[in-house]
Amino acid sequence: MSTQTTTKSKPLIGKAGSLLLIAGGTTVLSSKTIQMKMEEIASQSTTILAILLPLLLLPLLLYTRMAIPLRFAYNCFIKPFFVPSKHLISAQDAHKAKLEAFYSGQADLYDSTRSSLLKGRENMLALLAAHLKSQPEPLSLRQSVQGKKKIWVDLGGGTGWNIEKMDEYLPLTYFDSIYLIDLCEPLLEVARARIKARGWKNVHVLCQDASNFVLPEWESGEMDPRGSLRAITMSYSLSMIPPFYQLLDRCDQVLDPQRGLMGVVDFYTSRDGGNKERAIGTASKRVSWLAKWFWECWFSLDGVNLHASRRDYLEYKMGTIKTYNARNNFLNSWFIQIPYYVFVGCSRRRDASRALESFTKEAGNQKGLNTFGLRTPISPFGTPPLSSPDTFGMPNLDLGPSAYNKSDTLMKGTEGDIEMQETLVDAGAPLSPFHYHLKKAWRVPYLEEKVHEQFRTHIYGWTWEDPAVDVKKLNINKDDHILAITSAGDNVLHYALAASPARIHAVDMNPCQGHILELKLAAIHALDYNDFWLLFGEGRHPEFRKLLTQKLSPYLSSHAYAYWLSHDTQFSRNFYFRGYSGWALRLAQIAFFLSGVRKDVKKICRASTIAEQENIWNKKIRPIFLGRWMVKLFLGNPMFNWHALGVPQNQMNCFLQDGTVEDYIKATLDPIPGLTTLKDDNYFFFLCLNGRYTRSSCPAFLKPEGFRALKNGKATNAIKSHTGTILNVLRGLPDGSLTKIIVMDSMDWFDPIDPSTPLPTTPSSALDTLDSTPEASLEHLRSELDYEIIEMLRVLSVGGLAIWRSAAKRPWYIQRFQLAGFKVQPIDIREDGQAIDRVNMYASFWKAEKIA
Repeated sequence: MSTQTTTKSKPLIGKAGSLLLIAGGTTVLSSKTIQMKMEEIASQSTTILAILLPLLLLPLLLYTRMAIPLRFAYNCFIKPFFVPSKHLISAQDAHKAKLEAFYSGQADLYDSTRSSLLKGRENMLALLAAHLKSQPEPLSLRQSVQGKKKIWVDLGGGTGWNIEKMDEYLPLTYFDSIYLIDLCEPLLEVARARIKARGWKNVHVLCQDASNFVLPEWESGEMDPRGSLRAITMSYSLSMIPPFYQLLDRCDQVLDPQRGLMGVVDFYTSRDGGNKERAIGTASKRVSWLAKWFWECWFSLDGVNLHASRRDYLEYKMGTIKTYNARNNFLNSWFIQIPYYVFVGCSRRRDASRALESFTKEAGNQKGLNTFGLRTPISPFGTPPLSSPDTFGMPNLDLGPSAYNKSDTLMKGTEGDIEMQETLVDAGAPLSPFHYHLKKAWRVPYLEEKVHEQFRTHIYGWTWEDPAVDVKKLNINKDDHILAITSAGDNVLHYALAASPARIHAVDMNPCQGHILELKLAAIHALDYNDFWLLFGEGRHPEFRKLLTQKLSPYLSSHAYAYWLSHDTQFSRNFYFRGYSGWALRLAQIAFFLSGVRKDVKKICRASTIAEQENIWNKKIRPIFLGRWMVKLFLGNPMFNWHALGVPQNQMNCFLQDGTVEDYIKATLDPIPGLTTLKDDNYFFFLCLNGRYTRSSCPAFLKPEGFRALKNGKATNAIKSHTGTILNVLRGLPDGSLTKIIVMDSMDWFDPIDPSTPLPTTPSSALDTLDSTPEASLEHLRSELDYEIIEMLRVLSVGGLAIWRSAAKRPWYIQRFQLAGFKVQPIDIREDGQAIDRVNMYASFWKAEKIA
């Protein structure tokens, strides 16, 4: 059987035929008669040659260019309809015979024809390799792990392409043994040839049914099959294996429960799966009903099953570490985009107790999911028993004969007559990927909500508040427990670096802002300073996608990794010109160009003295910012202020109560040139004008000494990043657990409340839990600021502070804090042309103290 199959997979004429063809052509061309005829043709007009030459070369050109695509098309789309039924050996071996009939004529073409069709394989392997290398090794396991063989099994591995590619990301010597398991002999012949050519000594080929595979070590009794594998991969094979329940059950049985990882890449057509999908973070998983129907029908012709049950059972059986969904636009057409996914997971028996502790005790989340806020940061699922023998009891493995060095011996069975080795168990829904995170757990679990779909990208690429002033004037210290708005994470990192507070809760409703903070934290711990500087100093990195998967991914949550993978171009040119705030920088650059002051902008960025800065500002740049067209079209335009600067209409109303737009711009910008030089200290405006930082003008965490302090110290362990509203996060925190709440300018965003309106006396409920009229819901929304102030009062310790900045000198909501019992005082108010900090973007700076 093997010999016949191999013969079919060879080219039609072979090496001998090619030599005969060359020899025959040489003989013909050397003939005297042929030479005379060619000379006669050459003596004719060039018109004949112009016609004949293309006619002679065209068939040769077509053959060289089209031979492989035509063979691929014939074997994939035509040949399957003409396979005689007599080729099917028996029902028992139907699947094997079908595979061999399909691949026998194209096995040698497989790798070259699938490079564009089977996307995501490289990323899956690189992701798996990164996580294998970065796994923490518990002290209790080190002794046992040292004497345990590391085995990788590639199920449905075909030609061995995965193994060769993995060697680029993780040396194959990392594994003691590698087994390529497939049922198709034509593909395995290619794999054997590849292994021999590369000289791999620890790679072995087994011709077996993947759903019942048996390794030589199991049969010999060298090791117990249960928990014996370090890695399992399936590259576009899960959709082609009929008994997939049995396959995934077996993988769960043999994967090391504490150290084993599983990587899968495949096509899919799943749609929305409810709370499980919202927890795992696969909102982009949804495909249209038309695409679902078309791709399922199309791939079924080749025996590829895209029913949702396969991926659903995979995500049920295995704990998700990383997953993302993508589209293969292999024909460069917006219409033809094949959905595929990449999954890296582990056994659900892996100990998740450390993550649970981090997300409850350390993150301060005590309430969980209840009527006081559906977006409270906790796992959306109950905790399944992590070590229950009843729940995770493993049935006996039916070990058949080994197929090692016996390629014609198969583990037989078909989808119809295979008995399930393990049925679905009532173990509860899978934990979210946050619980299986391998490195530091900064991100607190959250459910993907409808509101998150409004945030396609980040609003703020950098932070507009001066954190050095916060640390100094608020006396932030190591005993503080702080809640702050995430923004771009610059303020949070500065607090950690300058004061090392005991806990920092970073909160933002926009998940993308949390993704930025996660990326910065991951880069601090995973990269060297040069790469870190390129990312966030220069705002660009030529190999960001490679860094993301191979170095940063183990430190990122699945949500953040999927986001940055789909937004990797943000670092291709300049990150700071991306997002909504990036539009403001772009428009500023255009305005400078049209006004002819680009050289002056460069001069003010290089100015060595305050006097030089003030001279350039007053004579050249100030007239541009205060020009009538700039104010009307941009700075005074509510649409521009919201989409480019993140300033809503309510906040505009705050500063308009004190004067005009021009007055506010003057009070904001005029003092800046006289404070300090941009090139040495004021990195906020330096970035806006220059487009990137320099080593002398950048946030403290971007300087070499700041980077080293955060990398080598423990200050970042205090950070917990929440995705939700301030109100919902406060609901989850225990009484008296915070000392400072820094909400930036967020309170300016609320609708004003009539001073005569009393504070709410009933407990608040999340908007999506209200079972009432639209009028009641609207009234609840209007009262949300009051609910937030009430929660602040509960969560703050006595003497604790709520701190905010405002575009108004005396914001209207001071009265709401006083009504709740806070003692409210200004920290600073912008008066007489004086700046309150290096940014000076706000008219006032306030604190509200909780008194006994």
